[in-house]
Amino acid sequence: MRGLLIKDFFCLKKQLTNYVFIIVGVIVISILYVLSYNFGNIHAGMIEMVDSGQGTAADVTQLASVALLFSMLIPIACTGDITNVITADENASFYKVAAALPVSIGKRVACRFITGYLFIAIGVAVDFIMTIVLSALTNIISFGKFCGVIVSFASIMLMYVSLFILFVYLLEKGSNIYANLILLLMGILIYAVANFDKLKAFLLGSDDNALSVLYNQATEFMFHKSYILFIAAIIVSGGTYFAAVYIAGRKRGVA
Repeated sequence: MRGLLIKDFFCLKKQLTNYVFIIVGVIVISILYVLSYNFGNIHAGMIEMVDSGQGTAADVTQLASVALLFSMLIPIACTGDITNVITADENASFYKVAAALPVSIGKRVACRFITGYLFIAIGVAVDFIMTIVLSALTNIISFGKFCGVIVSFASIMLMYVSLFILFVYLLEKGSNIYANLILLLMGILIYAVANFDKLKAFLLGSDDNALSVLYNQATEFMFHKSYILFIAAIIVSGGTYFAAVYIAGRKRGVA
């Protein structure tokens, strides 16, 4: 199994290199943003907004927190893409070699899941370092809320990677784009159904605060109920693994 994991990370070598540059940029920009919010031009601009009546202090804080939340989304979001592993295996016809290896189908499928999870773990580690630094520099969001956001994003990416791998085994070779598209549509549909009333009010223009309410609900959920997403991620990960093993066992020519 160790060899398969090493092979997968070699497939992600170029992606990991690009990832390092992205993360360094995100960390530097986030720190500069927080310093500017506390002492620089952003701080002065937001005070001017409050003084001129363009927004309240709560509005200013919310805007600042949105920027930080998006910056924390980037490290984990970048590590959620393992498409290169699937594509490299298909281009090299690795399934021909995999069939001859003394490794069971269950272990081969497990390696693919573990690769995705380890990649996400890298993003979590980077986010945690950012949390320690940013929470020491600003009081926009507390350390506990930062951690809640990390757990929420990581749980979502765990479910995404698990379902993506399942669909790759379920669909034909070269179906990576379709797997991603299906997951995107599923995510949009689930969110739309769960927030149907608010989205309907926004689209019809009957509630000007609908988007603000949706944002507040989402952030409060991430801050205080991230454990629900984590439990869901564990259930989805376990279910998709056993389903993928079953599908791989029924099909021939899978890596």
